[in-house]
Amino acid sequence: MVDALDKLIVDEKETVDMDLLASIVRDFLKFTKEGEIFFEKNFFDLKDWQKLLIYLLGRKVVFVKNLKKDFKEEVSPSEIKELLKIPPKSTTKYASVELKGIIKSDKGNYKIPNFNLFKCQEVLKKK
Repeated sequence: MVDALDKLIVDEKETVDMDLLASIVRDFLKFTKEGEIFFEKNFFDLKDWQKLLIYLLGRKVVFVKNLKKDFKEEVSPSEIKELLKIPPKSTTKYASVELKGIIKSDKGNYKIPNFNLFKCQEVLKKK
């Protein structure tokens, strides 16, 4: 039996709001059918913590659309450093300050839970 409080419990496997995800990344990223992520001009105007957020959302697109075989949505700070040139210490800081409550860390790897997409949209509005 479902009660009123059950409606307040979020599920990490909640379905992705594709329209919302697309609206957030549309001005910053493009993708190949093979799952490569390309950064648009606007991406380079972002602060590092915003780049991190957009990149994690881009990984979500690749994962959800199954563009790469055996692709994991989660990403390590060293992979972030390699691609975005954001040092691991800065990534940790952004995850615990600017993006606290938005990014989830699991064994040192980062991703954004599906139910936090609206938070991503809101925090980016506050550029």
